[in-house]
Amino acid sequence: MSEQQIAESTETKFEKLFSAIIFTLVIIVAFWFRFHQISIKPFHHDEGVNSYFLLNLASSGEYKYDPVNYHGPTLYYLALIALRVFGENDLALRFWPALFGALTVAMLWSLRHHLGTIGTPVAAVCMALSPGLVYYSRDFIHEMLFGCFSLGIVVGAWRYAETKKFIWLVMLSYSVGLLFTTKETAIINTAVLIIAIICAAVWDITRKLMRQNRFSFAETVGELKSDLASVLPSLDHSLAALMIFVSIYIFLYSSLFSHWQGLTDFFKSIWLWASERSNKDHVHPFYYYIGIILKLELPLLIGSLLGGLFVLRRGNRFWLFIAAWTLGTALAYSMIPYKTPWLIVSFLIPMAIITGYAAQQIYRLSNLISWKLIYAAVIITLTIFCWQISWIVNFEKYDDNDNRTGYLRELGERMKLKPYVDGQYGYVYAQTDRDTLELVRALKDETDKLGSGIRTGIYVASPDYWPLPWYLRDYKQVTYSGGLTALPGQRLSIAQPLVIASATQRNIFDSRPGWRSIAGAFTLRPGVELILYVRDEEENTK
Repeated sequence: MSEQQIAESTETKFEKLFSAIIFTLVIIVAFWFRFHQISIKPFHHDEGVNSYFLLNLASSGEYKYDPVNYHGPTLYYLALIALRVFGENDLALRFWPALFGALTVAMLWSLRHHLGTIGTPVAAVCMALSPGLVYYSRDFIHEMLFGCFSLGIVVGAWRYAETKKFIWLVMLSYSVGLLFTTKETAIINTAVLIIAIICAAVWDITRKLMRQNRFSFAETVGELKSDLASVLPSLDHSLAALMIFVSIYIFLYSSLFSHWQGLTDFFKSIWLWASERSNKDHVHPFYYYIGIILKLELPLLIGSLLGGLFVLRRGNRFWLFIAAWTLGTALAYSMIPYKTPWLIVSFLIPMAIITGYAAQQIYRLSNLISWKLIYAAVIITLTIFCWQISWIVNFEKYDDNDNRTGYLRELGERMKLKPYVDGQYGYVYAQTDRDTLELVRALKDETDKLGSGIRTGIYVASPDYWPLPWYLRDYKQVTYSGGLTALPGQRLSIAQPLVIASATQRNIFDSRPGWRSIAGAFTLRPGVELILYVRDEEENTK
């Protein structure tokens, strides 16, 4: 009898029902955390750029994959559907990341036979309330789609190996296809998954043979070949899966059969990403992600470490694979000098799963009812802490670029640990300040005073302006010059009555009559201040 079968046989009907109810409630919480006040956080610079491509696709029907600077086409085509349904608003753009963020939690139900009655809701809670998984589910970027498809590969592959049902192979094929059409880093995640499968199989076989005192290299290879043959799909299933993957790849990278160069540009993107990500921008030390996890995902860190110990001691092949997936992904992204906090999504998901495993194993060690009640109280307390941290990060300090929120913050600051004193250790990363929305409101007030509304001419002189194009999308006459020069005493030849300038351009306007600033400076993001200038009526008559 396997470990999984023993665990399932000891679970009562009440435990299974209670687990299902709690899991359902957690899914509701996951949806609420991702969709509640989804517009409260101003668009990030990257969201603004993505919105530009989406609006161009919506207006002209044209999209061409660019391997130099941008990720795959999946997000844009999905967002186009939401745009048609909801209109041009924040919900339409952030709808799919939020939905896939919640679906990632729901997908754990397919692994309930491995996670158990306690492990399933605990893993779901860890995902639903993870500050990082919530934060990037509320951004119009590719990361939560990428994380969801990665988990889809794991669920599809493992469930197909267990059941041989074609539906799971379909899930696997779609997940692989959409993963590769979402981001070029699909190569990294896929390689880690393959290596994790091999490592788990070799470890499990070696352990079994050593217990039987018949370990040898030849015996291990023989067992490995036998196991591989037993899980490989049949020829017709393999061809069907390949057709699904190829169809998705061609359909999206060819821009719906209109840009065939996109099919080869994907491979170019891998080379460009590998060669250019070594520049000094976004370069962080090896322990960067560890610092963020220590600061903001402490329950996941502790749970993963405990889960790893249980896996080494008694974990079956599935859990050996999950442990190898978790560690392998974390190492792969930590070894790359180029690091941004949203890449952490790829290993927060398996960390939540293995934390659920640890919770299940500890519960099985608690035979007395009193101990189980104490254990339940501990889990509830940790859930409250997770809820609190996630709420603060996502609904209160969503634009705190100093990243002052975190577990053990006062202790970390007192000990001057780098994650607690370096503002780059956190999920808020060059985030647009909420002051930007005040600038947009001030601009609307001025256009209303001028009486021309969205037909008012606006001149954006600041070289830094993203994501303003999204917020100014309804205005018909907006010029993004990215610069402004004028000689002393020279009249500014700007036809538009409104100008958005950077603080460094202040001297150009302050030295000339006819222009006045509105409400001082507005913070776009750290180090970038914008000023709204309005031309006086007296200047208009000249």
